Amino acid sequence: MKRIVVIAAAFFMLTGVVFAQDLRLDGYFNTGLGIISNDVDGDDSRVKAFGVDSEQNGYRFRLNGSYQNEARTAGFRFRLQSQVSHSAGYLSMPFAFGWVNFLDNKLSINAGIIEDGTWSTGDYWLASDSVSDFTGLGTLIKVTPIDGLVLGLGAQTVGRDGGGANNRLSDATFGRLLSLEDARITGHFVYTMPDMFRIGFSYRTEGRVNATPSGYPGDADNPVAWAPVSSKLYGDFRFLGVSNLTAVVSASFDNLGEDFENTGVMTFSETFAYRVEDIRFGLNAVQFMYNREDRDTSMLFNVWGSYTINDFVPRLDVVYFMGGSSTAGASAATWHRKGFSASGNPDISLLSIRPSLRINLDSRTHLEIGDMINIDSNAATDTSVLTNVFYIDLRWSF
Repeated sequence: MKRIVVIAAAFFMLTGVVFAQDLRLDGYFNTGLGIISNDVDGDDSRVKAFGVDSEQNGYRFRLNGSYQNEARTAGFRFRLQSQVSHSAGYLSMPFAFGWVNFLDNKLSINAGIIEDGTWSTGDYWLASDSVSDFTGLGTLIKVTPIDGLVLGLGAQTVGRDGGGANNRLSDATFGRLLSLEDARITGHFVYTMPDMFRIGFSYRTEGRVNATPSGYPGDADNPVAWAPVSSKLYGDFRFLGVSNLTAVVSASFDNLGEDFENTGVMTFSETFAYRVEDIRFGLNAVQFMYNREDRDTSMLFNVWGSYTINDFVPRLDVVYFMGGSSTAGASAATWHRKGFSASGNPDISLLSIRPSLRINLDSRTHLEIGDMINIDSNAATDTSVLTNVFYIDLRWSF
């Protein structure tokens, strides 16, 4: 942690001297603590540090920065991130890229470790993945030919790992020769008609990543091991015609180019929410479908409601997951709001109830106190496990 503080301080000093007031910084810190217990004989209660908001073990700290010239025709963006992930390093740079605009900002060329949320889905389950699955080292061209329409075409030589691996680049070997089949090509489309609808699609081709960078270029005794990167398609539709109503239908299709008929995975996600003054309520539904004989469809339903009373926001979540289970009682021991895992096994089901209270200490800081009660059932063995997680979560934004 001391090393992280020193690096961050040096970075602030350098950017402060070079860019003065033109550099904009923001970010957040999230951590929490939970007590996990269940009704399994011999299992003692455990205590674990975990951030509900960031969905990460221990803590997460993010520092985002952006800079653009006075004419707003060029600039760069970056993110520094620190979290508990020893194997992935405690400090990473999930994205860092420069951009140049042409033709009155209708054409943008980006290069570096690129992350762009222009084409992200707006639902409960897929939104984060629809950005991360298209993030990596490469280039991206964005075109806005008419108002509301944004097109994108990109190429990536190195992808990025998930949040649990600190969002680091997937392959640490740079400068190696690539064949065309190694790189991933990405294509994007989104069109928004104000106060009516928004529709978008994102697609990436199949690629490969070097799983043994230390052995490159490889020989008879130490061959290069390649790991496949699947092709993937996202689709998203949002209805914008009613004020205070959120209505989103999204989908993802994985393994499109790798024998989809036998290995394809399809995820459909629907998000509906409505606000009436200080009262909010909604329904999140997700269906997981597999093109495999040994797996059936898993279906998740999440009904929730909240009520804002000054700085206090009580909330109740109820989840039923057919063909799925919780991750709170598993070895992962996580209890974020998507802390569930689809199995495709119809004998397995989950009922989860989570009352919580958010306390807004100020406009940028809040505490959440909650209790997550999970009942995991297995009809094949006629057994069930009751797991309880009492937790406190803190998020500070700046």
